[in-house]
Amino acid sequence: MLRRAVRIRLIVAAAAITIEMAPAWAGAPAISALDYSADIGANLVDANTFVARKDFVIDDLSGARVRQPIPGLPDNVILRDFHIEPNDNILLSLDIGVALSGTYYAPADVIRYAGSFTREFDSAAAGVPPGVHCDGIARWGATGKLLLSFDRTFTASGVTIRPADVIAYSAGAFGPKVVDSRALGIPDNFNVDAIDTFRTKRYVLVSFDSGGSIGGITFTSADILQLDSASGAWSKRYAPSTFSDRWSKADLDGLAAVNIDTIFEDDLE
Repeated sequence: MLRRAVRIRLIVAAAAITIEMAPAWAGAPAISALDYSADIGANLVDANTFVARKDFVIDDLSGARVRQPIPGLPDNVILRDFHIEPNDNILLSLDIGVALSGTYYAPADVIRYAGSFTREFDSAAAGVPPGVHCDGIARWGATGKLLLSFDRTFTASGVTIRPADVIAYSAGAFGPKVVDSRALGIPDNFNVDAIDTFRTKRYVLVSFDSGGSIGGITFTSADILQLDSASGAWSKRYAPSTFSDRWSKADLDGLAAVNIDTIFEDDLE
């Protein structure tokens, strides 16, 4: 598939470093690699490698980084968020409506790329109103349910969904909320714009579209926070500004993490 050979090379190169140095993060599993994207084009790999707004970066967390394009995306789109399936299919959302291979996808749809494009989540059928954008995509542990976030407040399936919420979607209905912004005291002006669970049900990685403070943690729009959904505790898992000073002007708006500790797939954490 598109990225498997690159991923295997990076994981093998970094495996010893990751196992030895990965922090415990209050019992959360180790993350062996990160994929991420930004809202602006920038040299996020190195000084000579430009990563467009529609591309993402594969990062082994020890300094090796590779630009990864998604074939067939037009140059004028921004990759809003993405999720890598176990078979290397990519689920993604875009900042604008776009026709791909003759099919129109709305900005709130989730698109599957598997060599060609198909619709994974039909926002109109799910009751998402026009003008709303999907800006967060993940899977909820081994449940198979989609986790989604959106950039505007709306009500569907009898649930009010806010920009800082992360909510499950399955069998044509929304719920439950995995990140409930009101219950967690997240300010209404915050917007989650990238999410991942690294194959767990308990832990959620999030990035916000602006800087701020939550749970005593101060962050920028490029930082990656971790929420322990069992305790409600927040921590800062990654600060991409330590990867490259080019993050000073970029907002991290796409995120996928690789967890090779497969025991956590069973949600026994």
